[in-house]
Amino acid sequence: SDEGINNNQDYEEKVECFAKLMTVIGSSLEQQSEAMKKVGKIDTAEKLAECWKTVEIMAGRRDGDGPKVSNRIKFMLQDLLEMKANGWVKRRKEETAKTLAQIHNEVAKEARAARRSSSSNALHGANKSSLRRGASSGDVRHIDKTQKPQKDEDGFVSVPATKSVGRSASMTAFARSQSDVGYQKSSTRSSTIARKNSQGKFAPLKELGPRKSIAEKAGNDDNTEAIPKSDDFKPKVEYPSPHDCGEKAKNILKEYFVGGDTDDAVLSMHELIGIGTEGHDERGSKVVENSILMVLEMKKEEVDKFLTVFVRLAKEKKISQNSFVSGLNDPLEFLNDVAIDAPLAIPHLAGIVAELVKSEIIQFNFLLDAPEYFRTDQNAAGFGAQVLKFIGESATTSEDYLDVVEKLMTDEDKAKHNSASELIAAGSS
Repeated sequence: SDEGINNNQDYEEKVECFAKLMTVIGSSLEQQSEAMKKVGKIDTAEKLAECWKTVEIMAGRRDGDGPKVSNRIKFMLQDLLEMKANGWVKRRKEETAKTLAQIHNEVAKEARAARRSSSSNALHGANKSSLRRGASSGDVRHIDKTQKPQKDEDGFVSVPATKSVGRSASMTAFARSQSDVGYQKSSTRSSTIARKNSQGKFAPLKELGPRKSIAEKAGNDDNTEAIPKSDDFKPKVEYPSPHDCGEKAKNILKEYFVGGDTDDAVLSMHELIGIGTEGHDERGSKVVENSILMVLEMKKEEVDKFLTVFVRLAKEKKISQNSFVSGLNDPLEFLNDVAIDAPLAIPHLAGIVAELVKSEIIQFNFLLDAPEYFRTDQNAAGFGAQVLKFIGESATTSEDYLDVVEKLMTDEDKAKHNSASELIAAGSS
C-alpha cells in the first residue's frame, strides 16, 4: 500500500541519517563504550554491539531477520562497516573545502618536491654536459679548410695545424702533443735544458713567496673594507606565528596518521619550529600543546605515532626541552575537562609524559612547576603515580620520584594516605 511505501521511505531516511552520523561520532562512541566497559559498565557496550548486529543484517553481512532496505541503503551500510573495520578511516577521501592553513601546507610540500626535483635535474644535466664537452669533436671546426692534407715521403697524410685551440681541447692532449714532439728531438742535453727552462718558468712564483689571502690583505689595508661573510647574504626566513604553527602541526600529524612518511613529518615540524632562530621556543611550545590536545581525543595508535615523531625531533635536537615543558601546561591544566568527552585522555597523557621522561627529554619533577590549578584541583599526585606505573616498576620505588609525588599530594591526599608509596599502591589495587 501507499502507506507502507511511505513508512519504508521514512525508515530508510532514518537509517541514512544514522549511517552519516556514525561516520562522524562512531570512533568516539566506541572509545567511550570501551572505557565504560573497563570500569564495569557493560550495558552501553552490549547495546552498541546489538546495534551493529542489526546493521550487519541490513547490509547482508549476517544472516537473520531484520528490516528490508533498498540496495542504495544496503551499499551505504556496507561502506560504514568497512570504515569501522578500517579504524574509522574512509576508503575514499572526500573533497571538501580546505582551510588556508591546509592550502599553505600543500603549497609548501609541492615547493619542497619541486626543489628536490630541480636540484636532481640540474645534477644530471651537469653530468651530461660535462660528458658532451669531454667527448666533443669541436676542434674540427678550427681546421684551416684552405689548406689541403699533404703526404710525406713515407706515404703518411699530415693534417694542417689548427689556427686556434678549440674550447673543448683537452689540456692533457695539448701537453701530450708537445711531449711527443719533444720526444722525437730529445737528447740528454736538450732534456737537461728543458728541465732548467721548466724551473725558470716557476722562478718568479718562488720569488713572490707565500700568497696572502684576501682577508689578510683587507686586514693590512686600512682603506679596504672588510669583505662580508657568505652568512650575511642568507635570506631571512619568515616563520608563522606560534598560533599558526600549532594549527599547521595538527594538519601535519593528521596527514601522517593516515599513512604519511615519518621522515616527511619530522622535516615539516622542523621547518615549522626553526630551532635556533628567534622565537623557536614559543613556536615549539604551541606545536607540542596543540598536538597533545588533539591526540588526547584519539586512539592509542595515534598517540604512539605522535610520540614517534616528537621523540625523534627531540633526539635530533630539532625542538627544545623548554618547548615540551611549556607545551604540556595547558593539557595538564584542562585534563579533567578533556576527559569528560574523551575518557582515555588521562591515561594517554600519563603515557606521553612517561615516554618523554624515559627518553630523558624532560625531568619528572617538572610536574612541581605545573599550573597551580593542576596541582591543587586535578589530582596531580594520582596523575604522577600513574606516570610512574607507565615508566616501570623501578620508578615506583625510586626515592627521587617518590619525593616528587609526595610533594604533589594535597592535604586531602595526605589524610587518606600516609606516604607516596601508599598512594601508588592504593591506585594499583
